[in-house]
Amino acid sequence: MFFISCKATNQSAETLLLRIYRPSSGSLISRTRELRTLHLISTRYNIGPRIYGTFENGRIEQYFDSVALTSTDIRNPKISGWIAARMAELHSVDITDIDNITFGGSNTHNPDHLATIRTRRFEIAKCVKSWLDPAEQVLALPGVTESLRQELDLPRFRYEWDKYLAWALARPKTFGTRRVFTHNDAQYGNLLRLKDGSEGLNDHRQV
Repeated sequence: MFFISCKATNQSAETLLLRIYRPSSGSLISRTRELRTLHLISTRYNIGPRIYGTFENGRIEQYFDSVALTSTDIRNPKISGWIAARMAELHSVDITDIDNITFGGSNTHNPDHLATIRTRRFEIAKCVKSWLDPAEQVLALPGVTESLRQELDLPRFRYEWDKYLAWALARPKTFGTRRVFTHNDAQYGNLLRLKDGSEGLNDHRQV
């Protein structure tokens, strides 16, 4: 991650953020879909950084002069309320907008998977499918200890996951209340608070 800025004599220039993806980082994530999703929610819903440019292994995006929230911060009643308000906005993203994003990369060809078509609307199923086989291959390497294999116990995970997935897909119309767009890794280190609080008039937009 790089910060890019230009000190101009007669005018100020915006600081940008340059992200470079590490080799093989796209093995478990469709970067194409990720970038298009980020662009969509920033331009259409004003959530997250604006994406100014992309290339094969990275992107250039808006830089927020901010600090990451701490575990103490998120326990503050006022800040937790702000987080809840921002989450409500994120969950209000029209899920059909995300569904309609076409993308390439790994996990787009699974003819052997019986639930391929049905799991198109169950995003996490594609993610698990993408990393489970490679994870098992890694654990089968000679250098991996038996104690580690037993500790992770991927065969049990696969069994329980397949059982859960079958249950969930059998109830597509009654599973929860409605599908929403979520972050799925909103730990406090991934939540930022603007230093000057100038993003919007509402206090919760500091987050």
